[in-house]
Amino acid sequence: MRWWRLPFSGEPYRRTLFLLLSVPLAVWALADRGAAQRRAAGALLESEPAPTRLRGLAAVPLDLVTLVVAGYCWTGVLLNVAYPIRPLLGMDGEYRDAWGGPTLAGAWAVHALGGVGFWLLVPWILRGYAALWRRFFVVPAG
Repeated sequence: MRWWRLPFSGEPYRRTLFLLLSVPLAVWALADRGAAQRRAAGALLESEPAPTRLRGLAAVPLDLVTLVVAGYCWTGVLLNVAYPIRPLLGMDGEYRDAWGGPTLAGAWAVHALGGVGFWLLVPWILRGYAALWRRFFVVPAG
């Protein structure tokens, strides 16, 4: 896949959904021996881990780190593209000293440009985390 097509495909959004669900699924693996985690990984990552309680629990540290990274990345994209909504979220709304200021249009343009650039980068970051998850927790067939 060409590098610029990835953000326009469904792949990064399926990975994001799996990475957001991975912590509860890993904890639930203690009860169902990883069956739900296996189904979710099969549907969203196109690879299925072996169903075991230990494998599900071992995924928790990586899942927590991934959850923080994915949350930070997508929040950064949203807050930069939708720069004017920051005061509604309790953030500083002063744009005169912001990058692109002293006008709101300039500050929004500069932040939106950064947000779009970050949006093009985030799918590749999440692709790396998904590959790491598969490498650690999916047993190769054979």
